[in-house]
Amino acid sequence: MNEILAIAKNTFKEAVRNRILYVILIFSLLLIISSGVLSELTIASREKIMRSLGFTAINLFGVAIAVFVGVSLVYNELEKKTIYTIVSKPIGRWQFLMGKYFGLLMTVWVNVIIMSIFFLSALHYYDAAAQPDSSGFLATIALSLVKSVANLFLWDTFSATQAIMPVIAITCLELAVVTAFAILYSSFSTPTLSMFFTILTFIAGRMNEDIIRFSQQIMTNAKKMAQGAGTDVEIPLSFYLANIAAHISPNLGAFSEAVKTAIYDKKTEILQGSIIYGILYSMGVLCLSIMIFQRRNFK
Repeated sequence: MNEILAIAKNTFKEAVRNRILYVILIFSLLLIISSGVLSELTIASREKIMRSLGFTAINLFGVAIAVFVGVSLVYNELEKKTIYTIVSKPIGRWQFLMGKYFGLLMTVWVNVIIMSIFFLSALHYYDAAAQPDSSGFLATIALSLVKSVANLFLWDTFSATQAIMPVIAITCLELAVVTAFAILYSSFSTPTLSMFFTILTFIAGRMNEDIIRFSQQIMTNAKKMAQGAGTDVEIPLSFYLANIAAHISPNLGAFSEAVKTAIYDKKTEILQGSIIYGILYSMGVLCLSIMIFQRRNFK
């Protein structure tokens, strides 16, 4: 365990020095801060627009950090030949890979916390500014920051940020799954291909339920054609391919449903099944990564 923690700590420090991390973080914070201004350009509720933009920024930029920072972690060790020094010590390959995963996950979650603080502060600020007895500009900002930090520990204390923190926790679990895939692909491929595979996996995971409905529609159309022609039903190849894709890819759509509920109903239901699914799926992907990495030839 000490070896894994040491590698995770070193990975976190290495990721923090990555310039692309700060570029992604700055863009996400600018989007969150400007969400109040952008909400004025629509006829929809300002609060719903701010919540939608905030959740979108945290999720997409969290994925971007996992992808752009994570896909090169293992490859850089091989490229710089530092992997030989690491594996020559009493450290197993599985410990090295687990350390990389937890270090990257720590990086992603720390950035999610930073984005969440700005997101919560924006909601508190515009809620306070809408009150007739609101304080001055600087006092409102300071109070909003204090409330946002308190929100990290007291989830549903303030009405303006109700149901926000449980959804952010679900988002962190979704990002843990994406991070596991980033480590999986980086264990056997180049950064460019790893990035491409991780992004495709995220898209397929978000569209998992749509893929299932697509396969069902294919079967329905095949049955209609067979009935019209008076022949037996011939199952198309696309039906099998769609089902395989739906069952292999992670069902990230289950996590995104909590976001929709939090935006429109100001409540969320975190099912234990979703939490168990996210944890077990991440563990399964990591086990596959370790199996591949154990057989990899470093020469």
